[in-house]
Amino acid sequence: MMKFKSHFVFNRSQQIGIFLLVVIIVVLQLVYHFVDLSKNNIPSVLNEQDLNLFQKKIDSVKLAASAVKTVKIFPFNPNLITDYKGYTLGMSPEEIDRLHAFRAADKWVNSSEEF
Repeated sequence: MMKFKSHFVFNRSQQIGIFLLVVIIVVLQLVYHFVDLSKNNIPSVLNEQDLNLFQKKIDSVKLAASAVKTVKIFPFNPNLITDYKGYTLGMSPEEIDRLHAFRAADKWVNSSEEF
């Protein structure tokens, strides 16, 4: 007959660690149960002027943030695009080569449709 070894045999340091863990859990549960943590730190009396002042500050911050997010569109002349500028605009090398070949034939790009 085989003897089975129990998985619940711990040495002395492991027993102390488990005991301390159980004590910490019990203490935290008691603190959670008996201490009222739902106190609000908001003053009970709020002034209407203070609320308006805070709202104006929030609105000004939102306006400043939206001004930063706006994209500026700069005019450019596609007839003068270099390889580097075409790369930064996201053009493929084939598109840049076609544009340079078009310009080498002494033709000009005059509209966005032609470009």
